[in-house]
Order: sequence, then C-alpha cells, then structure tokens
Amino acid sequence: MNVQQLKQLKDQLTQDLQEVKGRLQEDAPLETTELSNYDNDLADNATDLTGQNTEMAIEHHKEEEIEQIETALQAIEDGTYGICAVGGEGIPFERLEALPTAQTCVEHADQDV
Repeated sequence: MNVQQLKQLKDQLTQDLQEVKGRLQEDAPLETTELSNYDNDLADNATDLTGQNTEMAIEHHKEEEIEQIETALQAIEDGTYGICAVGGEGIPFERLEALPTAQTCVEHADQDV
C-alpha cells in the first residue's frame, strides 16, 4: 500500500468516526407510550421494552464501530495498519478499501483478533 492509499484510508476512517460519533450523540432517548407504567397494559409495556432493547442494541453497535475505527486509526499511527493480526502478512488494499477497519486478511477473517 502506498502513501496516497494510506492517506485515503485514514481520511475515510476519520470521516466515518465523526459520522458515527455524531449519530450516537444525535439519538434521542426512546419515549414510552405513557407517563407512568402503573396504568399501562401489558402490550404497551412490551412495546416500550422492545423499543428500549432495540435502542440499546443500536447504541452498542455504534460504540463497537467507534472502537473498531479508533483501533484502525491507532494502527495507522503505530505503523501496523494493513498487516494481518493473525498471519502477519499484508492485507490487500482492495480489502481495506471495502472494510477500512479490517484487522485480518480474508484468509483469517473468521478468526477473532
């Protein structure tokens, strides 16, 4: 990977990080259907709970995405970006262009890092 390609990927990661952080901050807390749970029926409570669980899952996903982007940006700073964390070989630019947060080559993609 050449210097221009690395800069392109770093710029993309930086932009992605700003977008994800912005979406995380913009999300308003989920509102319930009633002011009090005392007079809600079971269906309303179930709807509220499902919505809250969905919102928590989405927030968790965004936090994981932020962590992955920050890890990739740190790897760029450390000089280890684009090197497979499992096998040590270079990750092709095409893979990094498609998935800039990739820490492994395609061969090792199914292994946890």
